[in-house]
Amino acid sequence: MEFTGERFVPGPEAGLLEAEHIQRYRFASGYAKGKSVLDIACGSGYGSKILGDAGASCVTGVDVSSEAVDFAKNKYESGSITFQVADAEHFLHGKFDLIVSFETLEHLDDRRLFLKNLSAMLNRHGILIISTPNKAITSPMKRPEKIRNKYHKYEYVEQEFIGELKDAGFGDIQQFGQHSYPAIFRVQLLSRLFRRRIRDTVETAAVLPMTGRRIPRYFVFVARK
Repeated sequence: MEFTGERFVPGPEAGLLEAEHIQRYRFASGYAKGKSVLDIACGSGYGSKILGDAGASCVTGVDVSSEAVDFAKNKYESGSITFQVADAEHFLHGKFDLIVSFETLEHLDDRRLFLKNLSAMLNRHGILIISTPNKAITSPMKRPEKIRNKYHKYEYVEQEFIGELKDAGFGDIQQFGQHSYPAIFRVQLLSRLFRRRIRDTVETAAVLPMTGRRIPRYFVFVARK
């Protein structure tokens, strides 16, 4: 399957992008043991495999791309890991202990429906682990409808995203992030002027708790019903 720079496929072309994606799934794998897991917008399926290897009782990978699902089935499907083609935005099938959704929300038209469906598919005390770009870093000085990434339909700032999680029925929201920068980068002009001077490394791709002194490029939230 072709690597486009947006849909991640493990391989030598991926570079830092691979570290970002793998670190998210490694983080989520710490919650997966013994759990029924939904990997929504699973892409090429590598993350579903990581969750399965971490001891999940079963993993269901869902993606809108039949090409991606065919790739995932051929490479990663097993007795406990299955894949299917479906639209993540409207997918509402089954109950799960853990739902993982990485870099999905920003691609959708009806993001609130997506979050409500995820809440409805979680078992009692179920956990959602979800990531999305931080607009203050990825599209500074842009109006809400203006973002840099041509594949994205919307990007969030921190409190807006937390508000939508709460509206969808999630509570006990823990905040993590990737690629953390000094909090002064909340001033969007500084972010725009100096973003290119900071070199991201594989080490900075680790998912770490957010603090008031740092601001992440990607939000990773752990939310419970």
